[in-house]
Amino acid sequence: MEKKKFIPKENTGNLFHGSDVVVVRKGLINIGGEEKYAQILKYSSKDQPDKFELSISAGLLKKVSEEDRQEAPNPETCPDIKGLINFNKTAFDFAGWRNVSEMGTEYTKVKLKKAEFKVDKKISKEEEKAPF
Repeated sequence: MEKKKFIPKENTGNLFHGSDVVVVRKGLINIGGEEKYAQILKYSSKDQPDKFELSISAGLLKKVSEEDRQEAPNPETCPDIKGLINFNKTAFDFAGWRNVSEMGTEYTKVKLKKAEFKVDKKISKEEEKAPF
């Protein structure tokens, strides 16, 4: 029986533990005038030569504390890790939940949602009378 390949739905995915991966270098790279944080990852396997990959950071993630979880509107559905990321000039809210598969494999279930920014268009009387 052929193993079925998992294909995630749009703006979802699963991340697994990588025991064969090491960050060998990290730092800033200027790409087209924009500073980006990057890492070189080294993948090692007994059967194959080492592979290297350049990984560009999409944003910082924050582990959700137990206190923050309890203050959330729905603590039982609150993610374990979250953050604002940027991919191809689009901002997304990243959320990840720790899970264990039926076979006992730990992984993080990921969901992305296009970020919505609220702009307060109220202008105070003082701002209307700018001195310039």
